[in-house]
Amino acid sequence: MTTPIRVAVIGAGMAGQAHAFGYRNAMMSVSTPISVELVAIADPNLPLAQSVAARYGFAEAIGDIDALLERDDIDAISVALPNFLHAEVLPKVIASGKHVFAEKPIGRTVEEASSLQELADASDAVTGVGFSFRRLPGLAALAAAIADGRIGEVHTVRGWYNADYAADPAGALSWRYSQEQSGGGALLDIGSHAIDAVQFVAGQISRVDNTTLRTVIAERPVPSAGAIGHGASASNERGPVTNDDIALLSVSFHNGAVGQISLSRIAQGVPNALGVEVFGTRGHASFNSINSGEFVLFEDGLTDAAYNGPRHIVTGPAHPYFTDVAAMPGGGVGTGYAEAFTAEIQEFLRCVAAGTEMDTDFAAASAMMNVVGAALEASKTGTAVDVA
Repeated sequence: MTTPIRVAVIGAGMAGQAHAFGYRNAMMSVSTPISVELVAIADPNLPLAQSVAARYGFAEAIGDIDALLERDDIDAISVALPNFLHAEVLPKVIASGKHVFAEKPIGRTVEEASSLQELADASDAVTGVGFSFRRLPGLAALAAAIADGRIGEVHTVRGWYNADYAADPAGALSWRYSQEQSGGGALLDIGSHAIDAVQFVAGQISRVDNTTLRTVIAERPVPSAGAIGHGASASNERGPVTNDDIALLSVSFHNGAVGQISLSRIAQGVPNALGVEVFGTRGHASFNSINSGEFVLFEDGLTDAAYNGPRHIVTGPAHPYFTDVAAMPGGGVGTGYAEAFTAEIQEFLRCVAAGTEMDTDFAAASAMMNVVGAALEASKTGTAVDVA
């Protein structure tokens, strides 16, 4: 029997709850035995931490984050805090010597991300970052098909992330709407996932050729004390939104491909949809998380012209992560947003057990942030900016 990995989560908000969900379900894995001991949820909002601990079966809740780091009954820690707290908390967690799994992004700027990557690189512990969409079987299978050369040489890429969590003007003015506290609006909050997904599938972005940033809802009501999430506020006091609701990027890739990435947090009627479409010299492939249980693949010349066309492939046990997260080990039962969190936590725990690096490490987070940094600079200057 495998020795349990003792885990804690710092942050009891939406992302922290998603991590707790992942740990709770990590032992679904059948390909690799995983054993987890759910030790603690830590958050300065102790009542919230207590409710999350009770919901997901963690043994206790604590309000003192620093005290958690000094304990010797914890092997690994997830950090899921607002962006402006990562630069403060992550160095202390890394210095504790415990394995670290951080929610994206690991910093608000290129400089913060680079500094945190240096600390992670110097650590003997496993350090990973939560780019959860990579763990959806459909997107992972699409990336594998492109890497195998099934569509030939990639020349055109389109990525998008549309969400409507900010479409209501009454939505509270949380840290997500502050450029200083967040590091970016749609560009970083949801763009981090889309940029990572595009680079995961099509290769590294070398240059941001053009960036358009727009703020449509210029002010919002201040939130009530202790509020989390994207809920509305009835406050009569209002404040300015200082980052973007919409971001449009034109990019170039190291492999010679060109692409576009469109991001919106005010896409009315589209609650949460990440997609990637890639065209190559011998075919194309696409994925949309709204239909996360399938992907599309076209391979030129696969059969005669009368019957050849794009195929909608339903994910199943032959595809990455599926067997370890699906409710039943058969095609068509569906996997989605929740299963992606289970898969990313499983991958983190496998790496902890084996002492190996994650593919979504702090370097991957820095690579994403370098694109964001170039996009912000391109928006200011109106010129193309090379990605660091």
